[in-house]
Amino acid sequence: MDEAVRLLRAQVLLSNQCLEKIKALKNNLQAEDKGANIVAAVQSLEPALLELGKLEKEKRDFLHKQSARDMRTFISRMPPSEEWEILVHLFHRTQEFEQSMRGEISAAKLLLERGKKYVDYNVNVMTRTVANNTYNQEAAESGSQRGIKMFDSSV
Repeated sequence: MDEAVRLLRAQVLLSNQCLEKIKALKNNLQAEDKGANIVAAVQSLEPALLELGKLEKEKRDFLHKQSARDMRTFISRMPPSEEWEILVHLFHRTQEFEQSMRGEISAAKLLLERGKKYVDYNVNVMTRTVANNTYNQEAAESGSQRGIKMFDSSV
């Protein structure tokens, strides 16, 4: 049970770190400085996400050894005790952080999509052509382009 507590504590700490960095990235996407700090925000997020991935692998290995499908199953098999209460509390905290991160990531995705539409619109206006979503010549020749009208209100 000590191993489970250690894993969940580490997950709470890393999740909190990731959440703060994702919020910082989202704030940079919303900033008026035209994205000057976005690269730095992404670079600061990357190590925390890598550590979270390593921890997730450790957790999977632990659960495999315990013959449990997930942490909820492992916790439900344990008899009630003080350590069990700690596990339940930590598990709920990890769930809260995961939900918060999903919300922040969704908001960041939306901001990125809107930014892309804005760039496409401006490129179309400046070049009087249709922006292409692909980068290879084959796809460009196949006619997989989409048009954006100059006064499109969704941009």
